[in-house]
Amino acid sequence: MPTGHWPGTLSAMRTQKAQKAKILILYTGGTFGMDAEPLSVPELSPKELENRLLKRVPELLQLADCQVKIQMNCDSAHLGPREWVEIARTIESQWERFDGVVVLHGTDTLAYTASALSFLLRPCRKPVVLTGAQRPLAAIRSDARRNLISAVELAAYGLGRPGSRLDQVSVFFNETLFQGNRVRKRSAVDFAGFESPKAPALARVGTSIQILQDSAKSTSRAKSSKTLPRLQPQFSSRVAMIHLTPGFPAAAVEKLLPDLDGLIFVAFPSGTAPTHLPELHRLLASARVLGLPIMVVTEGMGATGSEYRAGKEMLEAGCLWSGAMTPECAYVKASLLLGQERGREVLKKWWSFELANEGVSIR
Repeated sequence: MPTGHWPGTLSAMRTQKAQKAKILILYTGGTFGMDAEPLSVPELSPKELENRLLKRVPELLQLADCQVKIQMNCDSAHLGPREWVEIARTIESQWERFDGVVVLHGTDTLAYTASALSFLLRPCRKPVVLTGAQRPLAAIRSDARRNLISAVELAAYGLGRPGSRLDQVSVFFNETLFQGNRVRKRSAVDFAGFESPKAPALARVGTSIQILQDSAKSTSRAKSSKTLPRLQPQFSSRVAMIHLTPGFPAAAVEKLLPDLDGLIFVAFPSGTAPTHLPELHRLLASARVLGLPIMVVTEGMGATGSEYRAGKEMLEAGCLWSGAMTPECAYVKASLLLGQERGREVLKKWWSFELANEGVSIR
């Protein structure tokens, strides 16, 4: 279990606490808390972080009864499965104390962490909102302040609204709330840094919070949460995700197969692959001999891969389709399933079932 310090002064300054939601703010690092000049990760104590937030975002005192915890302080490029589990365990240990959670996270791997938390925390009983910034809170012109204000307000939205559709892992950026395991980072420079290409947004924030209509339910063999397996919080580190390209060097990739638990191919936008290459077919045959699962995902919107022979051949060769999952979510789901005891059997059984409304479809 991760350790941290809980500052007491922030909550002590509250008034009318009974009318305010209690929100846990988990800080993990990233651009949000960096020094502006030069752009660098500072050493922050819980007290120093609290002072920064109150100085730059005094509205926090009005929005909710917030408590701040430093989970870690690092570039998001350094976060992975171990940190996903630590964050999930901290949230689970505090479920009864708070009405919602805001996770401040670097943007580069935020989509991976959001996907991981959607699986690790299921069924998610309260809002867990991940957010970050393209420019530090300390910068004069920054998106950090408004992202944090809206994220806290959204995390508090479910107070008195049991069963709110915000009771899930989500990502807030630039006035839009997305389903957590459906987002991708689209830009490193625009304040609208994230998108959800295969699922509609959950909410918009303007002069008020506008909860949007329910996202389209998957047409997969989705099972109720009572029949889904209880997954252990462990991930395989032997999963590779590789983009298919024209003239794909399949022979070189084939040499990697004995060292892998699973392989994810990011196919062309229509779900197709260079199946005219004999080397690719040999790779697929080698994977079958090894019992190695290969999953196919696309970055395209609504791609099925079923309309083209170059897509069907991948599935006929035994590859598993990822439906509407993003590449980031597909990677996390594969790593989690393959991290279980008898992981390959677990993956092949549960890959086509929704675990957290991540978007899958029967092929």
